[in-house]
Amino acid sequence: MDEHEAVKTNEVPGRLVVFMIGQTSLNLEATEEVETRTQKSSPSYPAVTPKQKIIKLERRTVDGREVAFLVKSYPPDVVVVEASVEMKDILADDTLEFKRRLLGECSAILQEFSCSREFDEEYSVYCIAGYRGDPEVYLSLHGDRIAAYLKNEAGTLDEEEVNATLSTSLKYGKDDITIVDWDGAFIFDAEGDFQSDIELFEIANLQLLRSRILNSELDKRLEKTLSRLRKPGRLPLLRSREVRKVLMEVIEIRTQSILESEAVEHNIKLIGDWYSARLYSLISKKFHLEVWATDIKDKLQTIEDVYTMAADNFSINYRATLEFIILAGWFILLLLYVGEFLLLR
Repeated sequence: MDEHEAVKTNEVPGRLVVFMIGQTSLNLEATEEVETRTQKSSPSYPAVTPKQKIIKLERRTVDGREVAFLVKSYPPDVVVVEASVEMKDILADDTLEFKRRLLGECSAILQEFSCSREFDEEYSVYCIAGYRGDPEVYLSLHGDRIAAYLKNEAGTLDEEEVNATLSTSLKYGKDDITIVDWDGAFIFDAEGDFQSDIELFEIANLQLLRSRILNSELDKRLEKTLSRLRKPGRLPLLRSREVRKVLMEVIEIRTQSILESEAVEHNIKLIGDWYSARLYSLISKKFHLEVWATDIKDKLQTIEDVYTMAADNFSINYRATLEFIILAGWFILLLLYVGEFLLLR
């Protein structure tokens, strides 16, 4: 449809894609690698981004609609369930409720892989194609509904909130625009070139999931450490082997964090002003990934500092104990010498 036809109609056909990401303790067996192609000019960075593996594809009927569920993995322990369905009107009144049903199905599939119920990420992508002209006509006509759906709100948002939500966007071509928010995104692309963008959203959610899990693990470790150190007389009992073990674990966690999170984001940004790099940068900012990374670094540094002080304290106490033993030994030898001298007199 052209720009004028888009203004006349109240229906916005499109494809709704929702996905959930979870972590499993199972060994994932994948069949083939997902290869993503895009029509937009973008460099290839296969060694930079995590690679998805296909596990299975199945179709289910949800509320009378046929939905494709694609199950993928980020080896070795992350599962992605992606649900995709064509909709006659993606901005219909029942879209949010239908989306909740899809997320419920995705959650059920995640449980088939014994994924943690405590940590998962969900995201929605509204894909609109097949139009002619500037897609911003949709924003002028349906901007309030688009902003509300990005916020998972059925009601109408304040005008300032609508404008702020729609402003977090990226235009690449004359006839496309991508609007990014915390819980979802709208992608307008006349040619229907969506999959590469969806993969970037999944990678960003993967980074967010890993950050949340690692942050929680560090919170527990820090709480356990502080609880141990608060006990009177506990600090000197920390053994050097235990301290060295914890310090090695902290170094390993920090290395893993850099390899899995910072390296991906850093290398994608090094590509420069290419579309994919700019979109990922926008998503990262919206997800506050840099804030998560900073928080994790600070906690790692805190734990390392605590155990370094514990190691220093142990060394001091260990040296003091050795000195006491040596002095005690010399004192005993002195007593023996005096006793022997008195006996010989």
